[in-house]
Amino acid sequence: MPSPRGGPSTPECRAAARAPEARAKAACAALLRATLFAAFAAGSVSCDSRAEPTPPSVEAESVAPGSSGGAPPRPPFRDVTKSAGIEFRHENGARGVYHLCEIMSAGGGFLDFDRDGFLDIFLVQSCVIGQEAKGGESRLYRNLRDGNFRDVTAESGISVGGYGFGCAAADYDRDGDADIYVTRLGPDVLLRNEGDGRFTDVTASVGLGDEGFSTSAAWLDYDRDGFLDLYVARYIKFSPEREKVCRSVRQEQDYCNPTAYEPMMHLLYRNEDGKVFRDVSKSAGINSDPGYGLAVIAADLTGDGWVDIYVANDQSPAMLWANQRNGTFVDRAQALGAAFNGESKAIAGMGIAAEDFDGDQDIDLFVTNIREASDLFLRQDKGLFSDVTGIWGERKWLRPCTSFGVIAFDQDLDGGFDMFIANGAVNKDATPYIVERPYAEPNNFLRQNAKGRFVDAAAELPEPVNALAISRGLAAGDYDNDGDLDLLACRNGDTPQLLENLQSGGGHWLVIETLDASGHGPVFNARVTLQGGNRSWVREVQPQRSYLTTSDPRLHFGLGTVRAIDTLRVQWPSGKLEEASAIGVDQVLRLQEGRVGK
Repeated sequence: MPSPRGGPSTPECRAAARAPEARAKAACAALLRATLFAAFAAGSVSCDSRAEPTPPSVEAESVAPGSSGGAPPRPPFRDVTKSAGIEFRHENGARGVYHLCEIMSAGGGFLDFDRDGFLDIFLVQSCVIGQEAKGGESRLYRNLRDGNFRDVTAESGISVGGYGFGCAAADYDRDGDADIYVTRLGPDVLLRNEGDGRFTDVTASVGLGDEGFSTSAAWLDYDRDGFLDLYVARYIKFSPEREKVCRSVRQEQDYCNPTAYEPMMHLLYRNEDGKVFRDVSKSAGINSDPGYGLAVIAADLTGDGWVDIYVANDQSPAMLWANQRNGTFVDRAQALGAAFNGESKAIAGMGIAAEDFDGDQDIDLFVTNIREASDLFLRQDKGLFSDVTGIWGERKWLRPCTSFGVIAFDQDLDGGFDMFIANGAVNKDATPYIVERPYAEPNNFLRQNAKGRFVDAAAELPEPVNALAISRGLAAGDYDNDGDLDLLACRNGDTPQLLENLQSGGGHWLVIETLDASGHGPVFNARVTLQGGNRSWVREVQPQRSYLTTSDPRLHFGLGTVRAIDTLRVQWPSGKLEEASAIGVDQVLRLQEGRVGK
């Protein structure tokens, strides 16, 4: 996040701000799709080799899998926050002092805490610095399975005050239900799910409780012992006494550049036995270099079957912690081309999407950036990354606004990727959209066309879906179990947005739940490859992505016109590879390790 840049906003961004008014007049009434949620138990045929990748092309005309680029006949989303019963307002604590933390929050996400098959919502609250004890609390909303939610915070026993940022949900103790880790402006909190609708704060008893400025966190089993470990990205060394006075281009007091502060070392905790965590940051090599950490994803980025860690740092080189398979990591971001953009410059990395954008069966990266400094596409080819931003993106949407959370998904189930990006400024521009709200900006919505480029589709968004706001965390989850992904946008100093997906393309879909040998799930970083209709898709279970959020741990595939899956392969984090064939579509498929195909 750089210091105030000066100069007006780009014409594209100003136009985007005006567009929602026109779109609202043209928006048609939305109808709910019929619910298609069928459970299917699957089992296994072993396979000795991974699918051979299709050599990708670096040319602009290379075709992305299944993308049509056509606009749906009705708006892609509608805002159902109020009608669904979500009554929450984020408190950023801004009182004219300009603490840097105030402009960087809010987070939350989806999790199924009561194991009823429907996603619930957790929203992280912040507060006024210096008044942490009086701050509001984070909130838990139970999905009532009819499109509505109920606030169950009090009865759940959750009491998380202080200055919160984000959250990461996972079953750390292997008892079958989702626990919640909350990152804060120290100390962080771990809430253990007791399985009866209640949570217990076990932070101290399990050896956690980081006192630093934590932002995003990700769960992963880096040592393959069956227990999920925890990576925590941290930002700056903060205290009110360290604050500085910075000025905008109009010489008004404004938020400082993070480089005015010292960056922090990140943390890696090893889960010993589901009961206690040990800080292995030093022994694992994680604390070899600090960074202004904002987002983190855990995925197999080196293709060896072991989970790696990618961290988007603000105005410092990104980190790619390559798993050495012996309990240690080495930062190979520079060696593999993933630390900088194509100009060898560190970007203001804020949010991450990690998907196979070009259909060659490895994971590519998209990293969001500051206004007027392009977002970044990093394409992976045989373990090496290259900046293909100019090939996969367009200037019209790459530079206009400051981007944070990002979700790459198949909104219309046509088989290709779409992308939603949460925007909001961090410094006062010379010509803000709204003088009274100088940090508010419109979001981005993109569609991948037949040439693999992501093109601006914001004109499809109606009001209030794309109202000007300071959007930060963005999560994805099929909360209504109709086979498509809905979105949760967490907005700084504002109400969140629950965006129901209204896709009407008629494409087929497949939702996959991953379970371990004992029947517990989800299995983080299980990688599933589908082949059908002369096309293929790859997804990896990585609920913690984007920025400050936790998402649906189920894998969602849009299949377009494909009516059956010929081959399904699942690469388990344990190293086991299994295969099944002749899979039906438009269903929820449960894959259990050791039983795939049986």
